[in-house]
Amino acid sequence: MESIKVKEFIIELNGNLINGNYNDQIQGVSIDSRTVDKEELFFAIPGDNFDGHDFVKEALGAGAKGVVIEAQRAVDYEFLNDELVIGVADTKQALQDLAKYYRSLFEIPIIGVTGSTGKTTTKDLIASVLATELKILKTKGNYNNEFGLPLTLFRLDSSHQAAVVEMAMRGLGEIEQLAEIAQPELGVITNIGLSHLECLGSLENIALAKSELVKALPKHGCAVLNGDDQYLRRMAVQSEAEVFYYGYEVDNELQVKEVQDLGMAGLEFVVEFAKEEFKLELPLSGEYNVYNSLAAIGVALQLGLSMDSIKKGLAKPKLTEMRGDIKELAAGITLINDAYNANPTSMRAGLQLLNSLAKEDGRSIAVLGDMLELGPVAEEAHRQLAEDILARKVDYLFTVGDLAALIAQEAKEIGLAADKVFRCSNNREIVTYLLQLLEANDTILLKGSRGMSLEEVETSLLAKVDQELIPATENYKSVGEGLE
Repeated sequence: MESIKVKEFIIELNGNLINGNYNDQIQGVSIDSRTVDKEELFFAIPGDNFDGHDFVKEALGAGAKGVVIEAQRAVDYEFLNDELVIGVADTKQALQDLAKYYRSLFEIPIIGVTGSTGKTTTKDLIASVLATELKILKTKGNYNNEFGLPLTLFRLDSSHQAAVVEMAMRGLGEIEQLAEIAQPELGVITNIGLSHLECLGSLENIALAKSELVKALPKHGCAVLNGDDQYLRRMAVQSEAEVFYYGYEVDNELQVKEVQDLGMAGLEFVVEFAKEEFKLELPLSGEYNVYNSLAAIGVALQLGLSMDSIKKGLAKPKLTEMRGDIKELAAGITLINDAYNANPTSMRAGLQLLNSLAKEDGRSIAVLGDMLELGPVAEEAHRQLAEDILARKVDYLFTVGDLAALIAQEAKEIGLAADKVFRCSNNREIVTYLLQLLEANDTILLKGSRGMSLEEVETSLLAKVDQELIPATENYKSVGEGLE
């Protein structure tokens, strides 16, 4: 963050100086008293589980340059003379207002990325491609909401030439709010699918919420959209900006012509743009990553990057963890960790990836957890995945969670042998039975919503599989015949 005087902060926050010096310099912002650094301003944000006002003194004791609190609560504290304290009406709103102001200090393109699936990988691929020619800032981890996006923007400095920010939402109006803060010039929407139905109720409402990004783009901007998604096609009339479509269909400006799945080696594909064809390579498995790559290519073309730079950026992407991470364990066992989140679309993509990576001399094992926030369609959405389990010829199915148990139940009812299905009560149980089931050259998929924490299975397998693997197919029968 570039250094800013306290006086400037106060003006933009519509706040008042309760304690301290107007001429002090601030060089960072934090909302976590445990990690606050010197020269950072700590915002005391009230939350559902914690109230940042309870940690004001801890933040100052940890070396924070100062704190922002709700003005009426100043009487709750005794501050030292040299402690900087700024009072505002609403600390959350103040954080967002300050982030919007701070972003306005930089005349650089900001690319906003959202969508029901693939937005994190797409964000990473866009950043990887742009970084071949530009100094890039991108969203880290899950810093993609009303708190994370402002904190991302505060990482901007004068060296950055562009920023790629992920925008998450659970309800209407949230993308609009994030766009108001970030002021993106380019907006990418990957697709519209079944996610957050618990809050939004229908695909139409999900599309309406995502459309807030294209509505927010300026006239000189560009909406980069998946042209194969009819919900996104209908968004074109809602944007004052140019619209650029990508996909498989012939009426997309950027069209993929050929795709070759190379298994563990990734993908090769040919795209056509402006009547020219280009061959590209991507070291990521899973054909769904073609769409993610096309979005990155589209953004790069809009910003004037060369095709050579695009090829270079796609060849060495740096991805966020647990989005299709692939690891080779002992005895040729392959582990796919796609456990960061899940909805029906991404679940099917994960099963497709499992099928494509499974070895001829090994078995495929799907470890699936609940898909959360699906509202009234939750039970049916889980049951429908059973058809994909059988279609992808999954050899063994493990589930954890009450909803995922419906996948197991339906899979057995439509033909998967009962002794191939394991309904587990927790992640430790999954590990216990996997260690007795696994054989050389097996391939495992971990996939579930964030709340299921299936990465715990990976951690345990990485620590134990070398020592505890029992390489005998029949051993699993001693642990419950499918755990009925």
